[in-house]
Amino acid sequence: MSRFLRPARNGELTGAVAAVAACVAACGCGSRGTDSVSLPPGQARASEAQKVAAPYAVVGPAGATAFATPPRQPVGAGGERLTHGFGFMVASQRTVGGRPYVQVRDGRWLPAGDVSLVTPSAFAGQRLAPGEAGRFGWVVTASAAVHVDVRSDPRNPTAGMAGRRHARVELSGPCRDGRCPVVGGWVRATELAIPRVAPRPADVGPLEAWLDVDLSSQILTAYEGDEPRFATLVSTGFAGAGSPLATPTGVFRIRSKHLVTRMDNLEHTEVEPYAYDVPLTQYFSDGKALHAAPWHDQFGRPRSHGCVNLSPRDAAWLFAFTSPRLPAGASEVFATPAQPGTVVRVHGAVARPPSSSEAPSWSP
Repeated sequence: MSRFLRPARNGELTGAVAAVAACVAACGCGSRGTDSVSLPPGQARASEAQKVAAPYAVVGPAGATAFATPPRQPVGAGGERLTHGFGFMVASQRTVGGRPYVQVRDGRWLPAGDVSLVTPSAFAGQRLAPGEAGRFGWVVTASAAVHVDVRSDPRNPTAGMAGRRHARVELSGPCRDGRCPVVGGWVRATELAIPRVAPRPADVGPLEAWLDVDLSSQILTAYEGDEPRFATLVSTGFAGAGSPLATPTGVFRIRSKHLVTRMDNLEHTEVEPYAYDVPLTQYFSDGKALHAAPWHDQFGRPRSHGCVNLSPRDAAWLFAFTSPRLPAGASEVFATPAQPGTVVRVHGAVARPPSSSEAPSWSP
């Protein structure tokens, strides 16, 4: 628990948790298999998916003061100072004395001018048809051009735009020598993330659901047995292996699931502190989880402090896909021997850990 955030009183989280629960329900939380995968995130109702974290407030660079009640004049009204790097799900908004305030889910009020209301990413992963893995990729750079062979047309080395970040690009064949063929030319392999089929872990049954997280490609794939059902871009830990800010590799099982929880990094002194309300959290290792990250849109690039960041739509769909199941009316559930968590395999390595100047200063 962050020292900057007090525990919520009974009943304070009802609104925030109810909104997230509605989103999960819209993605088919009651079941998995054929019924649940029939509604892929890319086709989920946007209005429901955005309930995960809309609106979401991030404290600005100058910090903010949290008040128990919104004062008419904040100067001299006391309150508790919060630093940059804190994010909250917004419960309500109010204007007092001509000054707008936002109420966060623990009941306190922040001046609206001290926070930025962010729009969660609209990116969503892709349901996979049989044999579709490897036949398309997502653009993971700012944009990707379609190149042509300069020997056939030296005046026109590019033939247009394949797409901007997160655009889906259809491939016309396998990638070779750093080039991925598309209609009209080729795209640099370094500009695409392409979902591939991975072998099933030895302890996963032939019909069992499991998740594969590839750190090298920043792709998560959901399987049922040997069949890939869904793939999406993620943001894993930005640090290299051995760092506490890296995403651990290995075979894990989901330990617990929480509609909304709080995360902070106050144990790490070498980075700027943060404390965030985090929706749709699924812990699979000590302090590491799959979760929605409504505060950024950089999926496909390592960015987190060790968790696996998902777009809100993808987080809602995966929350419904995995075990243990969340009981009706509950806000969290823990795996048991009778109801074990879904297997999560993490492998690969971050291609190029960013330098200290490139690394994100905060992000769970």
